[in-house]
Amino acid sequence: MSDVLCLGSCVLDLYAQDRKPTVGGDAANQAILLTKLGLSAACCALLGQDEEADLIRSQLKAQGVDIRWLSQRPDQITTHSFIQLDENGERQFTVTGEAHRHFTLADFPFRALPVFKILSLGSLFTLHELETSGLLSIFQQAHAHGLTIYSDTTRDRHHKGLAGVAHLLPLIDVFMPSFEEIRPLCSRSQPDEMAEELLRYGCPTVVLKMGAAGAAVYQETQKWSCDGYPAKVIDTTGAGDSFCAGFIASRAAGLSFPQALDNGCWCGAQTIQWIGANTVPLNKSTLPWPLI
Repeated sequence: MSDVLCLGSCVLDLYAQDRKPTVGGDAANQAILLTKLGLSAACCALLGQDEEADLIRSQLKAQGVDIRWLSQRPDQITTHSFIQLDENGERQFTVTGEAHRHFTLADFPFRALPVFKILSLGSLFTLHELETSGLLSIFQQAHAHGLTIYSDTTRDRHHKGLAGVAHLLPLIDVFMPSFEEIRPLCSRSQPDEMAEELLRYGCPTVVLKMGAAGAAVYQETQKWSCDGYPAKVIDTTGAGDSFCAGFIASRAAGLSFPQALDNGCWCGAQTIQWIGANTVPLNKSTLPWPLI
């Protein structure tokens, strides 16, 4: 039995600062970081059949990530993400090649579901074609096999709004959006009010990631919060993925929501002190709440 199947984007990150190309993307980042925390993780994404895909596969394998469930198609170009950092470590992306956006139901390995305990969608609003037709079926079958479903978000570039994904939200056990990315989709602007709105869509548990301000977990009648950890910001790329990895690993280890929240915030703070989305030397024994 394996722990986490990470579904989403798997790309080649290229920094303006002339670093060597490295694997990135929400699914790849989460899988690598979860592996560093001692879990068994696999990456499920769509690549082209090109040299970039070969490099991504080799780097994931070297990190201990299961790559059996990666799909490749000759009609696709493996996604590149060109990253520029400003003086505050904030990043801007320029994306070329969009294989990850063309992931379809035919690319998903349903036979893998019985092997895993958790399905983590790297970002809602990323797999555009799959969300339009197929993601609901994946979530339904994942639940039928007893998997817990987690999901982060990215910006709503296709302008679906919450109404466009309303059929998916009740099936996401733990919805973990970034405050900045989900705020434009909500009718209210305060964290507690936004969380209340998301819960009304049927999400059992909502986690709002608020950067340096920390994070909070909301359920229908309960709330837990955690302040952000102090950190010298070098590169914010992958901070949200790192939070998710720390949170998921903690819950998988049986830790409480407050403990998972603390670990998630700590992991995010560690990641932004390193160049690269998944280069941080995480170790489960150094977490505020060690994974036992």
